Amino acid sequence: MPGYLGSSFIVDSPVDNVQLKNDVYSAIRSEAPAASYDNMTGVNVLQNGEDEHIRDWKSFISQNPQAFIQQIPYYSFKVLFVALIFVFSNLGIIAPLSVFLPNLISFFIFGFLLFSIFNKIIPEKTILSFLFTVGLLLIPQFRFLATIPSPDMLTILLMLWFFYVILDKQNFLIQCMVLLLLVFTRPDMVIFTLSYFGTVFLYDFITKKKIHWLSFVSGVTILLMYILILKINKYPGWNDVFYDTFIYRRRYLSDPAEFSFSQYRAILIDGLSSFKKISVAAFLCIASIFYFTKDLWTKLLAMFLFANLYLKFFSFLLQVNIVFFRDFYFFFSSYWLTFSLRKS
Repeated sequence: MPGYLGSSFIVDSPVDNVQLKNDVYSAIRSEAPAASYDNMTGVNVLQNGEDEHIRDWKSFISQNPQAFIQQIPYYSFKVLFVALIFVFSNLGIIAPLSVFLPNLISFFIFGFLLFSIFNKIIPEKTILSFLFTVGLLLIPQFRFLATIPSPDMLTILLMLWFFYVILDKQNFLIQCMVLLLLVFTRPDMVIFTLSYFGTVFLYDFITKKKIHWLSFVSGVTILLMYILILKINKYPGWNDVFYDTFIYRRRYLSDPAEFSFSQYRAILIDGLSSFKKISVAAFLCIASIFYFTKDLWTKLLAMFLFANLYLKFFSFLLQVNIVFFRDFYFFFSSYWLTFSLRKS
């Protein structure tokens, strides 16, 4: 939460590092429960499974303005999420609540959109669609995503919207708009976006023997926007992100982030072992899709979704827990989507 609030406060009125850090933690302290505030500032007693280094890191960041400001790029580059926090806080909503509000709203919109998709997949069975929707919304991970200060619930909503746009066979420009919002919410989704444009480009080239220029131009445009987001927000390089995520969370991002190939390989192998569940599910889905359909677009779409899981994994080394759940949901949503396209 402090990182997203800091990003929002900078947009509103840029101030010096000391003032920014004080404003952020004062806003949180005034509204958050004491236990939550203690957890954010690293003064809590360690619970089972908690990392002492992370607790000490939180404590240091909450007390050192220079260290705090150096962490901001990890949060500010999620442009759409930060923009929503900024808008809500300027509408008079208390700052801490404005961080949670985008996810809470996304959760309810997600439910409505999910119901609409089920209605298209199983028409004239409204009650069954409603029960499926409620059943999915009651999954603990979805409810958890709706209550944490992170753009993951908003990301899932945009992914579902994208699936709906394809299922409804809406204009390609609408697809581009949704994908652009997705990249603005989580820039690492640029791989998903570019690989989809590549799939559209390949399909047109195979079936029509012509170049789909709009997908090419859209891909280049979004790639340039992605690079611009990273440059404006002074986002650290891939080495920094990998080091801080998997090896050691630095107090100052100006400190070196050096690691060996053997360390990377060990972490990669460990990640693959955690990724095996979704790999098995993905292989079963892709095999069944190829067995049941002869439609080229459906097969290409399934291959795009299947390949994207591994492109993202090797590029960002996805961890399990929430990120795993998000991509697990993502692939199974695509599985039903491809079958729905085959039947439509």
